[in-house]
Amino acid sequence: MIEIVEVRQIGFAKWAELYKAYAGFYKVSMTQQQLQTAWGWLDGHETELRGLAALVDGEPQGIIHYRRFLRPMAGEVGIFLDDIFVCPSARRKGVGKALLDRLENVAKAQGCTVIRWITAEDNRGAHKFYDQFAHKTSWVTYDHKMSGNDGHEKK
Repeated sequence: MIEIVEVRQIGFAKWAELYKAYAGFYKVSMTQQQLQTAWGWLDGHETELRGLAALVDGEPQGIIHYRRFLRPMAGEVGIFLDDIFVCPSARRKGVGKALLDRLENVAKAQGCTVIRWITAEDNRGAHKFYDQFAHKTSWVTYDHKMSGNDGHEKK
């Protein structure tokens, strides 16, 4: 049985285990401080970041992080899916679909008109899965890195 709950219900330790596995897939190491910061965003009210967790037989097997974003040219609000991760042992068992279905319900309840996300170009397994739920756009993503270690420009 798959149950979807708010991520804070599984607690920091279980969430951090899943999030580190997600980061590891992308070959990104996470410090304890980075994990604490992200958890604070998820568990607090200072940001729009929210999270859901998928429990399979009571054990956390997947997570999703999302936030609302404004769509000025459309005069609408959307949901941006920042992260989605399902444990390898739970893949192809409906966990990812259950997470996306719940996110769709959240988006509808909030009057959002689109759910948008990005993934790595070479993540073919994710592409195959995502193609069931959405269409690939022609948009290209750019990142402009700010100078300084903390993301703030030095004066």
